[in-house]
Amino acid sequence: MKHLVFYIPLHYPDRERFFEILQLLDKEGAGYVEVGIPVSDPYMDGDIIRESNREILKLNLTGEDIIASLKEIRSRFHFKIVIMTYQEGVERFGLTHIPNELYDGFICVNGDYPSDMLHDPIKVLNQSKSNDELKQALEHNHLFAYVVSGEGKTGSFDKLPEQYVEVIKKVKTLTSIPVFVGFGIKSADDVKTVMKNGADGAIIGTEFIRRYKQGGFETLKSYIGELKREH
Repeated sequence: MKHLVFYIPLHYPDRERFFEILQLLDKEGAGYVEVGIPVSDPYMDGDIIRESNREILKLNLTGEDIIASLKEIRSRFHFKIVIMTYQEGVERFGLTHIPNELYDGFICVNGDYPSDMLHDPIKVLNQSKSNDELKQALEHNHLFAYVVSGEGKTGSFDKLPEQYVEVIKKVKTLTSIPVFVGFGIKSADDVKTVMKNGADGAIIGTEFIRRYKQGGFETLKSYIGELKREH
């Protein structure tokens, strides 16, 4: 589980259950949790994540709430914390003011902030980027490289694409940090496949939220158990 990144929106489905899910992930040895900061138009995400963003925004989340929850996460759990959002989220919640010690990496899908404003930026890497663009994207990235499996929105893939294989090869000539693959990762077999093709780990987002929506905490617990048994 140390090679898996799990995405969950902050305070989803509510603050109490959110921390129960984080406690489960920590207990099962998850290496990373990608905490989503909600926005009104997460345009790279499919319906499931878009809906979860809308639900959290209805709770009138504030920048102070985000900092308070990150402090609690840092104090209670062992996994690495990655903040994920869009430029709208950065500006709306003043995320450039979050103390560096409260997170380990920052993904801003459509904003290019200097590393002294948002430290350890993690850029989303795909097959369209040249070697020079990949090198520039990885310059201040110290946690893991995020390679998308293929072009499309999160949750939009019927089967795992294969475009990521060549991207991994390029990225590994440019950095020694782990390379993780996201988008379209649903099962333990998907994780096995991307690792067999050169990845060091995988990022699970839409499927993680989908499992919770299907059957609540117990279904999510079973899903994590499946992943852990295989890896």
